[in-house]
Amino acid sequence: MAAASGVQGLLDGTDMVTMLAGAVSGAVAGYTYYPATYDADLRLAATGAVALGGVFLFTTVADAVLAPLRRRFTQADVAEMRAAAEARVAEVRGVAVPSGLSEALDQVAAASEDDAAHRAAQAAYCIDLSNQLLSNPGRWRGYTTGEATYYLAPGTVLHYSREETERGTPEHRYTLLTADDPTPVPVTNVRDIFDDLTLRVRKTEVLDETVPSMV
Repeated sequence: MAAASGVQGLLDGTDMVTMLAGAVSGAVAGYTYYPATYDADLRLAATGAVALGGVFLFTTVADAVLAPLRRRFTQADVAEMRAAAEARVAEVRGVAVPSGLSEALDQVAAASEDDAAHRAAQAAYCIDLSNQLLSNPGRWRGYTTGEATYYLAPGTVLHYSREETERGTPEHRYTLLTADDPTPVPVTNVRDIFDDLTLRVRKTEVLDETVPSMV
């Protein structure tokens, strides 16, 4: 920004010099070449008019020559101002401006994980219209792959993934993953989760009843 401001100051100085040079050149030409047969009282007025013409001529030529340079630095100023504005917005939102590619990658990775968690929560209406349990993004853990998991119980998580059909429409998929069975179980309704957890609770109760007491 400082370099661009310096160049802009130089261009402004060039404008002043150009106007001064045009005025002086016009005044000298008007005074020197004023016809002797004309009224002497009009010499100063004619000289002033020619001086103004000189200013106009010099500034027009200078603007044509310096136009590409002005346009270049104007675009640079706009880009810097936009970047500064975006940086201020990021700071207000609590996101520090990255100092390098590595830090930027970390920020994008965190954002993509948060994005996946929110997408999983927002799309949960497909299997849960209660808008109470699965729609909470804070319960979801997102990943940079776009997938997300929801911790349900020890050894049981709900997995979310997003794919596109042949027509390009998004398709949200939810599956149950358990520690005792590696086979994913498709979930189309929250009732499926209820049934699975109920079955696991019953198995646990039966197992507890068959294990002899050590007391």
